[in-house]
Amino acid sequence: MTVQARYRAATKSDLQRIKSFLGENGLPELGVDEWVDNFVIAEDQNGSLLGVAGLELYEKSGLLRSVAVAQRFRGQGYGRILIESVTGTAKARGVKRLYLLTDDAGAYFERLGFQVVDRKDVDEAVKVSVEFTEVCETAAVMRRVIS
Repeated sequence: MTVQARYRAATKSDLQRIKSFLGENGLPELGVDEWVDNFVIAEDQNGSLLGVAGLELYEKSGLLRSVAVAQRFRGQGYGRILIESVTGTAKARGVKRLYLLTDDAGAYFERLGFQVVDRKDVDEAVKVSVEFTEVCETAAVMRRVIS
């Protein structure tokens, strides 16, 4: 069932429901507080969350994080639109390389232009992220060059 979604930048008032949504979808909420202003959310006509995606900024690099779409809406393109929205924001802010960490969605992100890279090849500025240091220490790292 496809639902008409509205995409918008998140605000601090969205923080608790974003964190709850991430928890419901098995993603960590650690660090979201600091970066909530760089999140994009998809809502239905009633204001219910369909999906979220976030961005952490580190000099000329960024970290795509917390990409989640509600289970019943997966496979309908909402995630792709959220990711492209975050990518557009990153590009507008001068980001040249966008990284992400994933345990099980590598094939999905490859279809969106990301490639697996070794952790040693990640920009040092990005390695300070809580995602790298505390949350996803064993996840695969992927990178997309933004032109």
